[in-house]
Amino acid sequence: MNLSLPPQIQKLIDERVRSGQYGSPEDVVAAAVATLDQQEKRGDFAPGELHRLLEDGEAGGDALDGDQVFAELRALRPREQGNGG
Repeated sequence: MNLSLPPQIQKLIDERVRSGQYGSPEDVVAAAVATLDQQEKRGDFAPGELHRLLEDGEAGGDALDGDQVFAELRALRPREQGNGG
């Protein structure tokens, strides 16, 4: 398959190969297509929606301590019978 790519895309591909991140232009395109495939499979978010949600979360206040949150969740969980605890 032969493709005609705009100069700005060709430049991006060439930069990735020159940086050593990829062995060939074909490797860059394969990685790009794989990423596109993953994004489309997720399909849960409109374009840009996930980014906006992440920004909203970061702007939403102080971060929570993960260990503390899990400890609180465990404390809320009903105790199982017959396992000694």
